[in-house]
Amino acid sequence: MTPASIVALLLALQPVVSSDSNCPSTRDIEDNLSVLLPASVVRPGTAFVVSRPDGLAIQLRPEGTGETDERSIAVGSGCEDRAKAAAVAIATWWPTRPAAKDVISEPAEAAPADRHARARTVSVAVGGFASLISGGAAPGVRAEAQWAPWARPLAFRLDLAGTGAHGGALGPGQVQFRRLASEVGLAWSRGPLRLDGAGVLGLLFVEGQGYPSNQQSSGISLGLSAGARLSWSLGRLAPWLELRGVGWPQSQRIVVADSARGTQSDWTLPHWELQCGAGISVSFL
Repeated sequence: MTPASIVALLLALQPVVSSDSNCPSTRDIEDNLSVLLPASVVRPGTAFVVSRPDGLAIQLRPEGTGETDERSIAVGSGCEDRAKAAAVAIATWWPTRPAAKDVISEPAEAAPADRHARARTVSVAVGGFASLISGGAAPGVRAEAQWAPWARPLAFRLDLAGTGAHGGALGPGQVQFRRLASEVGLAWSRGPLRLDGAGVLGLLFVEGQGYPSNQQSSGISLGLSAGARLSWSLGRLAPWLELRGVGWPQSQRIVVADSARGTQSDWTLPHWELQCGAGISVSFL
C-alpha cells in the first residue's frame, strides 16, 4: 500500500460530521475537529449536530458499537464559537480504537459515500417583499428551493416570484403592469450570511383602466438579480431578511394611442427594481 493510499484511508475513517444549519456549518465543525482527533485511533461513524435556541444537541453514531449517544451542550449564538464547541464535544465523547492496526482492516468505502449523501442538503423558503421602483411600490411573494450537492458553501438556487401592480396615469387613463419572474443561479453561504446571483426570466402583464377601449397585453423580459440574506437558525427552520436588486437591461414601453386626437403617450418601464423582503426557510438532509 502506497503512503498516499494510507493517508486517504485514515482520512476516510474520520467521523462524518453533518449539521442541520449554517451556524455552525458542517465545514466549520470539520475544520476544528481535524486538529482534535488522531485519525489512526478513531472509529468511523457519523456525528449529527442539531442547532437549538439555547445550544446544540449532538448525536454520536460510531460504527461497530450498535449504539447512538446523544449529548447536549449550552453555547452562545456566535457561529465560530458554536463550531468550536461542537468539535470539542465530538472529540471528547467519540470512542477510539483499541489498536491502530484495526485501521487497515476496516472497509474504507462506506465513509466517503455517507459523507457525500449527507452533504446533499435541500432547503425550501417562502416569503414576501416590497418591490420598489422609481415613483412607486408594490407587494410581492416569493418561493425558493436551494440544493447544495457538495460539502461546501456553494449551492444551486431556483426561485419563483410574483410582483403586484405598479403603474400610474398615462394620457386620459391609468396603466398597470405586473411581473411573474423565475430566477436560476448560485448562492454562497457563510454563517448567517448568504449572497446569490441569478439570471431572471420574467413574464410581464400590462392592462389599461379608464380608457374608451381598455386593452391587456403580455410579454417576456430578461434580467439579472443579486441578493444578500441574513438568517437565524432555529434547528431546521431559519427566519430571514433579504435585500435584492433586479436589473432589466432591455427597454420596454407602454404605449397609449388617442385616436380621437391623433396623439400618442408612452411610458418606459424602469430598468431597476429593489426588493426588501422577509420569510422563513426549512432544511432537509
